[in-house]
Amino acid sequence: PFDSLGVDYSQPDLRVELTAADRSILSGTWDFETTAGGKPLSAVGPWEEVCWHSDREVDYLELELPLTGGWKLQRQMALARNDQFLYLADAVLGEETLPPGAKAEIRHTYRLPLADELVFNQAAEAREGAVFKGRKRLARLLPTALPEWRAEFCSGEFFQKDEQLVLQQAAEGRNLYAPLWLDLSPTRVRRECTWRRLTVGENLEVQPRDVAAGYRVQCGKEQWLVYRTLSPKASRTVLGQNFAVDFVLCRFLSSGKIEDIVEIE
Repeated sequence: PFDSLGVDYSQPDLRVELTAADRSILSGTWDFETTAGGKPLSAVGPWEEVCWHSDREVDYLELELPLTGGWKLQRQMALARNDQFLYLADAVLGEETLPPGAKAEIRHTYRLPLADELVFNQAAEAREGAVFKGRKRLARLLPTALPEWRAEFCSGEFFQKDEQLVLQQAAEGRNLYAPLWLDLSPTRVRRECTWRRLTVGENLEVQPRDVAAGYRVQCGKEQWLVYRTLSPKASRTVLGQNFAVDFVLCRFLSSGKIEDIVEIE
């Protein structure tokens, strides 16, 4: 059995088909709703491919959709075959349309289509959840931009409504980043899992989350690191690692060093 992700982006509400170990996980339209400064943002053009990379480790696709008012939506999909996970993320970008120093209240929601007969069960105290078919657990989902524990307040939520998985986030800034980690490993989905939002530094100063974002994910003994810039590239540090790229997804080795799964300059 192998994992596969099919994507049709010929329409603004693109369609996805995710299969893991020959079982359908997602099937249907991946749609979104976005507002900036209280005004709805809608598509004003088609999706365009920004980046496509494929090798033995990973398939990576990044798309961009122009929105009203000069805003942009960038959508990332990284299917790591050896590590058996799917990384999805939306970046709502106002960097090029807002006046220098200006901020906006950004609200972004996206909905992922669960395949038939699947149910999403949320953890009682954490914001993670798992997808089940009957009693069989098929995948674990982590909304890594939200705090792990429900006791910590945040302006976002992750839940199931009808046949869809819904991720909602809000921020005051120039950009917003909404990632989701789907662990597809059948041997890992029952192990304890955790994630942390990381501090990103530049010139010894902590950077706001609308400038760059970093996350650490751990499932069992396996760990990964994600970094994404939302503003012009610069040399920045996260978890002791220095990056000057747009996006990097890497794994931690037993030695403590990191090894790239995909790096986008």
